[in-house]
Amino acid sequence: MKRLILLGIVLFLCLPMAVYAASIGGAETQKKGEFAVSLDSAFIFDRDLKFKSASGLGATQTIKNTEIDKGYQIMLKPSYGLFDNLDVYAKLGIADYEVNADNYVGNAKYADDKIDSDTNFAYGFGLKGTYELGNDWLIGCDFQYLRSKHEAKVTEAVVGGSSSSATYKKRVIQEWHIAPYIAKRIDDLTPYLGVRYSDMELEIKSPSESGWTDDHKYEADDNVGVFLGTDYKISENLTLNLEGRFVDETAMSFACTYKF
Repeated sequence: MKRLILLGIVLFLCLPMAVYAASIGGAETQKKGEFAVSLDSAFIFDRDLKFKSASGLGATQTIKNTEIDKGYQIMLKPSYGLFDNLDVYAKLGIADYEVNADNYVGNAKYADDKIDSDTNFAYGFGLKGTYELGNDWLIGCDFQYLRSKHEAKVTEAVVGGSSSSATYKKRVIQEWHIAPYIAKRIDDLTPYLGVRYSDMELEIKSPSESGWTDDHKYEADDNVGVFLGTDYKISENLTLNLEGRFVDETAMSFACTYKF
């Protein structure tokens, strides 16, 4: 009963803020032939992006200080044990992002740009493998790819002037990572620590209004980060996971997994 109460409290607190970033969702793999379903949620507090290009910009115009201020995703994650130490999984759900940037002409800031997307369908897939070291230690590695497409409203507030906006019909954001880690089983807990290489790309196309630059492209500014988390086994079938990610992005995620 206490475990059910704990689960209810955690779900109540975490699901309203369920949001985005590519977590590994737990340290351990399933047994060969076993199936599990997770409800994954995560939140990006900050991720810096580099401006790559945009058609229609002036010769001295560029975009600086681009960052995801908030991003969220709620994903259903079915997974299957191909072998005792190798899982394959898919992710299906929704995502939303808000990006802020500074528009410069020469060395002077011209405007503040805000790119706010709608909530739309997101999907992904991945592989997770582990190797037992003995004495309840294990090492693992997670590979994951995520993608979503949105309609985005871009608002430009000119410094000391007026604001204007346009709706872009296609905004694609995709992310992938490879994340090795080490974990230790301690009773019902399995804490883990890892380093990951991640990349994120953002592309905005097709404005619905004329007079705006088209085909904006951005990529992750930092690619190497650290992550740490823990699994908490409520029963043989039910596990909770909490994870934080730092350096390449500042993010937190929560997952609840049921094994059949």
